[in-house]
Amino acid sequence: MLEAERNNPFDVLICYRLDRISRNIADFSALINELTKYHTDFISIKEQFDTRTPMGRAMMYIASVFAQLEREVIAERIRDNMLELAKTGRWLGGQTPTGFKSERYEIVNVYEQNSDDTVEIKNKKACKLIIDDSEKKIIETIFNKYLELKSLTKLETYLIQNNIVSRTGVYFTTNRLRDILINPVYATYDQDVKEYFEQKGITIYAEGERAECNGKYGLISYNKLDNEQNKRKIYDWIIAVGCHSGYIKGIDWIKVQELIEKNADKRYRANSPNGALLSGIIRCKECGSFMRPKSTGNRNTSIGKKRYYYTCELKERSQGTKCNGKNIIGLDLDMVVLNKIKTIFAPNSKVYEELNKMSLSSNTKYDNEEEIQLLNKNYSKNENDIKSLIEKLKYIDIDVVSFINNELIRLKKENQNIQEKIKELQNQNNKQIQKQTKESHGAALVLNIINNYFDTFETLDLKLKRDILKILIKDIRGNGDNIEINILNTNLEENTKRLFFDRIAENNFKNFSRVAIRTGEQLQP
Repeated sequence: MLEAERNNPFDVLICYRLDRISRNIADFSALINELTKYHTDFISIKEQFDTRTPMGRAMMYIASVFAQLEREVIAERIRDNMLELAKTGRWLGGQTPTGFKSERYEIVNVYEQNSDDTVEIKNKKACKLIIDDSEKKIIETIFNKYLELKSLTKLETYLIQNNIVSRTGVYFTTNRLRDILINPVYATYDQDVKEYFEQKGITIYAEGERAECNGKYGLISYNKLDNEQNKRKIYDWIIAVGCHSGYIKGIDWIKVQELIEKNADKRYRANSPNGALLSGIIRCKECGSFMRPKSTGNRNTSIGKKRYYYTCELKERSQGTKCNGKNIIGLDLDMVVLNKIKTIFAPNSKVYEELNKMSLSSNTKYDNEEEIQLLNKNYSKNENDIKSLIEKLKYIDIDVVSFINNELIRLKKENQNIQEKIKELQNQNNKQIQKQTKESHGAALVLNIINNYFDTFETLDLKLKRDILKILIKDIRGNGDNIEINILNTNLEENTKRLFFDRIAENNFKNFSRVAIRTGEQLQP
């Protein structure tokens, strides 16, 4: 809606109730400012604010404050209710942990108060976790191998080398493996586990026969994230005895926790240099994984920077078994890419000229304009024929009335088809206008970057440099032999889009035989 508003502002925006637009005062205020900027009036049918007066605008913002208050109160009630339900051990929804799936079951003895204040017992449905046999083997492998290898990095490598993947078909990362290993959902609730949590001051909620520490049931945990989706410490979790069966013995699960805590201070930290320009942009040409910068520990004395190289993430994680892409010298690659980008987008380049045309283009002649004009002409002719036939009906013989009626029906049907065709062609034009508008905005953004930042690029902070390159470049793929850079799509001829150059001696770029630069599929705003 806002995109349509910016392209062709409305006269007025009407909503049923103010809280149907937003229940966040900051978002609502930003929306009203946006509408005001384009001189669009705002009307709420239920509240009937007159936004043209100061009092009306003030009342509108007051109502927005109460809408936000209502949202926060409702959210707090739901959170409190969910936390209480969590203590019952049932599965409350969402994506199930690896190794489990969910099923509905019937809970009896649920008491509910009726409208006449009587209380009756009702049977209600709830969900519980059940074991997924195919994924259970993966979880058991993860726990057993971690106890054997005693390292998340080695465990990650082992799983990749043996093609053990998650349910979504991707390789497990060390962070994902750690989350699995510390999740109590896999542990059996026995005396060992009970004592472990008691020592940490954590209460385990249980009901009925599940309160017995016999190892029959597993645990279930909630409240792992705070309101900002940050991970809470384990002692802030709500842990209850679930309705499912655990399959990692309590003593083994505890050994894993102790090992993770012991290794916490030695957790892997990437030896990544701070100045790697293409980090998060360049991908491995062999497998498509991101290439991460890794410091060599040496320093390039001529420019005073630490040497580093880009290495394939999958190659490093699998220790070369899943990808053998060559490493790339980092400082040299950054310099080559930056110099080439500056050349391609220079103010006197064909790309710059094309972007300038795109940013200024407004009056486009569409391919179907002549067809629309012809259809309108035929439509007008048919309308005149219809009027003429209707006039003649007053004077013609009764025997030819049926012929005139058939001709009227034919002309009306033909005009109806013409209108549908015109509407279809106009819709095509509207889509072309929207596409052209997006391209024009994107081109203007790129021109602004070129005109204002290229001359002072070296003085910008690293994050801004990367953000600029991500706008100009769709992606970069390479290995130790060559690099391919996909830049913005323009209307340049194909032979101009694809540029080649040989080894760059002046940059001492000895690893490269050539670097290919070509345009991407679409201008990215």
